[in-house]
Amino acid sequence: MANNPNLLSALAQRMDWLGQRQHVLSNNIANADTPKFKARDLDEAAFLRALTREMGQPLRPTATHGAHMTNASLESRSGAKTGELRGTYESSPTGNSVVLEEQLILMNQVQADHNMMTRLYKKQVDMIKMALRGAR
Repeated sequence: MANNPNLLSALAQRMDWLGQRQHVLSNNIANADTPKFKARDLDEAAFLRALTREMGQPLRPTATHGAHMTNASLESRSGAKTGELRGTYESSPTGNSVVLEEQLILMNQVQADHNMMTRLYKKQVDMIKMALRGAR
């Protein structure tokens, strides 16, 4: 697999990871009233490192035309910083660190990411079908 990167495989792995993350976040919400329960989440950077290891190369968009925007130009325009991790700042008197609002925001992010992966998967399959129809 490392010699032949497969976008469909990468999308499937990402969808699997998102499903696992949704399970972890759901567990956090279910234990919102459990004393001394610590909220957990999956590390996205670890997933990206594992995916890069398996694919054999980093997955980066390539500018094929001078008018294409690069990642560096987008970051400089938005002022966004990457790689910042934020810890949980609230805890209840019982030592529970689940903040329901935060967990719901994360669940919404997982749903949006899953929808995007589904659309990308469908587009990839549509392109393969179009290529096969054109080869006749």
